[in-house]
Amino acid sequence: MGESVLIMGGGPAGTASAMNLLHSGFQPVIIEAEAFPRFHIGESLTTECVDALNRLGLQDQMITLAAPRKKGVRIFSRHEENSFYVGAGDAWQVERARFDCMMLNTAVERGAKYIHSKALGLFREGGEWRLDVRLANGKRTELRARFVIDATGQQRFSQRQGLIGPLREGNYARQIAFFSQYKQVVRRKQDAFDTLIHHSGKYEWVWLIPLSESTTSIGLVVPVNTYRSEKARGDAYLDSRLRAFSEPLTERVDSALRVGKVRTVSNYSYQIDHYARDGLFCVGDSHGFIDPIFSFGVEFAVLEAEYAAKAIKECQQSDGSEWSTHARRYMEITGAAQKVIEDLLAYFWAHPWGFANMAHVRHQDEFLDLFAGRIYEIEPGAGLKKMRASLV
Repeated sequence: MGESVLIMGGGPAGTASAMNLLHSGFQPVIIEAEAFPRFHIGESLTTECVDALNRLGLQDQMITLAAPRKKGVRIFSRHEENSFYVGAGDAWQVERARFDCMMLNTAVERGAKYIHSKALGLFREGGEWRLDVRLANGKRTELRARFVIDATGQQRFSQRQGLIGPLREGNYARQIAFFSQYKQVVRRKQDAFDTLIHHSGKYEWVWLIPLSESTTSIGLVVPVNTYRSEKARGDAYLDSRLRAFSEPLTERVDSALRVGKVRTVSNYSYQIDHYARDGLFCVGDSHGFIDPIFSFGVEFAVLEAEYAAKAIKECQQSDGSEWSTHARRYMEITGAAQKVIEDLLAYFWAHPWGFANMAHVRHQDEFLDLFAGRIYEIEPGAGLKKMRASLV
């Protein structure tokens, strides 16, 4: 049995970390407080994310999920004729409750230990980490390891413990999202099972992600002040705004039937610049969340899991004095990838028609790569350089 690595969180970031660590000879120990299956958004995968899942040998499990195939993203403004399409390769749309369960079950079947418990405190002592947890039976216990992965998502356990940080408010922090699942959503032939993004005023947008032949995930995002000024209840606000949002959206949702409760999240955008130290690595949303408009959340989780496992292996094989170098390299690679999407999104909101021209005409191949998720350890292309120059 290999050296133990404590993983806080049993979502895709934690389970992908566990499977990568198993491959490298470690014994991952997953600590998760929630009972699975549990509802979650972030249902759209990228091609690069699918490739990473394939590297974990999950092809058969993905086929069993019978997830719809995603080829790209269609972006609409107020009128259908102004829409444009960005190819994104060959990926999947997934119902996260089922996908996350598959990931957790597979990690445990392959040898990861699973402890249904709540993390209470994380402390650095004598060259290792001590994690205090409360078990499902109410008893408290202590776990120790040299290496820890924080995959707690927006709970940001390590940051709240004062171990990393500081936290910076993201560019889209003052927004609120309302979301649910719907049936009887109209799908045009050209929609296929692709992600549809409808945008209106600045920072006001709607996602439609088909989860099956009959069910679609729909979410509305608006500035918090816009919602507060209308003084409406969340479920009524979501239903009414969807039907009046734009011409192409009204056509698709006018007869839609909401089949799930309306959930809400606000002030969700944040970043942490320093998120790895002394054998502790934050993966996925535990150190940053930009905005879900282009659906990179699961990719960040699964790809960063690869890099975190690699960094932990490098730490294990080196002297403790070199650990900071491996942590810094992990943050440089993963931070640069997130910066690509941050800049892509900033340019979209600043210059939506320029974005359409770049994506559909001038830099089509480069945008295919970006939307496919090929953003790790890359040299910026001409299109990305032009976007960044315009944002200075």
